[in-house]
Amino acid sequence: MLGTLRLAFQPGDRAYGVRVLHALDARRAGAAGLTALLLSLGALVSPALLDFFSPAEIALAWLEHFAELAVLAAGLLLVYTLLDEALPVAMPMRLALLCVLLFASATGFALLLYAYYAHGFGHLPPPLRLLSDALHWGLPAVFLVVIADLHRRSLRADSATHGANLARVQQGQGDAEQRLALLQAQIEPHFLFNMLGNVRRLYRTRPQEGAEAIDSLMRYLRTAMPQVRNATGSLGDELELVRAFLELYRIRMGARLAFEIDADASLLALAFPPMLAMTLVENAIRHGVEPAGGGLVRVTARRTREALQVEVADDGVGFGGAASSGTGVGLVNVRRQLAARHGGRARLTLSASRPRGATACIELPLETG
Repeated sequence: MLGTLRLAFQPGDRAYGVRVLHALDARRAGAAGLTALLLSLGALVSPALLDFFSPAEIALAWLEHFAELAVLAAGLLLVYTLLDEALPVAMPMRLALLCVLLFASATGFALLLYAYYAHGFGHLPPPLRLLSDALHWGLPAVFLVVIADLHRRSLRADSATHGANLARVQQGQGDAEQRLALLQAQIEPHFLFNMLGNVRRLYRTRPQEGAEAIDSLMRYLRTAMPQVRNATGSLGDELELVRAFLELYRIRMGARLAFEIDADASLLALAFPPMLAMTLVENAIRHGVEPAGGGLVRVTARRTREALQVEVADDGVGFGGAASSGTGVGLVNVRRQLAARHGGRARLTLSASRPRGATACIELPLETG
C-alpha cells in the first residue's frame, strides 16, 4: 500500500494530477461548502445571543466562523481527494483507512488553527478540547466519505448488473442468429436435393425436357439463390423466388401444374424471412398436387390490422391422402424460424381446403416504426 502511495504522489505522475483535478468537481465542492454552512449555523441557535451582542456583531462573528469552517472543509476535501485517487479501489479496508486518515487530517487542521490564533504552539488548548474540536469537524467529513463510498459501490454494482444483462442479451441474440443460420442452412440443401432429384428423374424419362429443366435450373440458381443466404428479405423477393420455383417445376409437370400469385404491390416491400413461403409451395406440390396427378397452387398475401398473412393453398389430395416420403424437415424448420425470429407473435397454421386440398398460412407481426 505504501508503495502505491509513493507512486501516486510522484511529481512526474501527470495522470494522477489530472485525476485529482477532475475529481475536484462542483459536486464535491458544493457538499463541502454545505457542510461548513450547516456547522456554522449551529452557533446561532442560542437564544441568549441577542442579550449580549448586537445583530451586526453576531453576523460578523458568524461570517468569521463560517470562513474558518470553509477553509477546514476545503483542506479536508483536498486531502480526501488526494487519498481517494491514490488508494487502489480493490485495496482491503480501503474505507476504514480513508476514514482514519481523514480524521487525522481534521486533528492536524484543528491544531494548526489553534496555533494560528495563539501565534505559535506554546499556548495550545488541553488535549481533550483539541480532540473534541477534531471530532466536531472530522465526524461530518467521515460521514460524507462513508456516504460517498456506499454510493460509489451502488453505482459499481448497478453497472456490473447492467453489463451482465447486456452481455446476456447479446449472447441471446448471437445464439438466435446462429440458430437462424443453422435452420436456413438446413432448408437450402433440403430444397436443392428435392429439385435436383426431380430434374434427374425427368432427364431419365424425357431427356429433352430434362435438358431444358437443367438449363432452367441453372438460370434459376443464378438469379434466385443469391437471395437465399440473406438473413432478412422482403415479401417481393420471396414471391420472386416462388414464381421462379413454380415455373421451374412446371417444366417437369407441364400443363398438370397451374399456379396463381396474388399480392398487392403495397405489400411487396414488407419484411419476410427468406425461403419460408417457397418451402410451403414445395410442400404443397410434393404432398398435394403431385400425388393427385396435377392441380392448382395459389399463393395469396394479405394484410390485416396487425399482421401480414401469406397463404399457400392447393387442391391436391389433402392431409393424409398420399404416402409421405419426406422427413418433415421443411415445415419443422418453418416453425422454428418463425419462433426464433418473432417468438409467439408469429405462427404457421395448417388447415384442410374445400372441397379438397390443404392450406398453409404464415402470419407475421407487422414491424412498426
